Amino acid sequence: MFAASNPVLSPRPSSDCEMKIWNGLDDLPNEPGRTVISLGCFDGVHRGHQLLLARLTKVAATKGAKSVVVTFDPLPAQVLYPETAPVAIMALEDRLSALEAAGVDAVLVIKYTRDIASQPAEDFVAQAFVKSLHAAVVVVGEDCRFGRGRAGNIDTLKGAGLRWNFDVSVMSDRTAGGVGGRRYSSTWAREALSSGNVGIAEQILGRPHRIRMRATWAAGSWTTKVGSVRGMLPTSGDYAGWVRIGSAGTKASNYSHPRAGPARRRYCY
Repeated sequence: MFAASNPVLSPRPSSDCEMKIWNGLDDLPNEPGRTVISLGCFDGVHRGHQLLLARLTKVAATKGAKSVVVTFDPLPAQVLYPETAPVAIMALEDRLSALEAAGVDAVLVIKYTRDIASQPAEDFVAQAFVKSLHAAVVVVGEDCRFGRGRAGNIDTLKGAGLRWNFDVSVMSDRTAGGVGGRRYSSTWAREALSSGNVGIAEQILGRPHRIRMRATWAAGSWTTKVGSVRGMLPTSGDYAGWVRIGSAGTKASNYSHPRAGPARRRYCY
């Protein structure tokens, strides 16, 4: 049995305030207050991400500050290397829902463009973390890379922290969780889905994998197009799961989905 060593984070209690979503720096309030920030794509919001987010929210609570995730859409690789970039594991809506479930107070979604990609790391920190979000602490994993040419790293953040008076908290790979000596990662989750190992993907992600699609009811059955799918499809095969239409869910017991080549039955989350 494939087992994970770390528990899934509990969802935010329904009585808590709704997570704020800011679409770009121009959408930020004039006075956001002091914040504790984590930066990353967070594609899949897997168990390693969840441990980082747990530290983010804990530090924010200690500081009496808002916990804020700064993320990008689309994924940087999809802008820089569109021909070879991986498909996003999850749609942006699902990424935001997972971040809210982790207890994050707010998410700043920055539209990733080549202009953003060309911005020096120090300039990005000055504009986003210092001027716009008034960072008290930045919480990141030790493999954090950002800015032009991915030149920004932990040393960049620590230097900026000394200059602009914020702390940097780094989570090492040793504490980021994993199984069998391999740490949780979006790459690992993609590998599992690509090979049809949805059970392993579930252990990495901490939840069943899900995708979104637009379906049409015609001639007594649901049909959809692969192009309408958002999120990463597992390889062709038979999978047990659920289909949710609006707020209602039903077992996907007779859901077929044609792909290139012979049609294969697909059970879809």
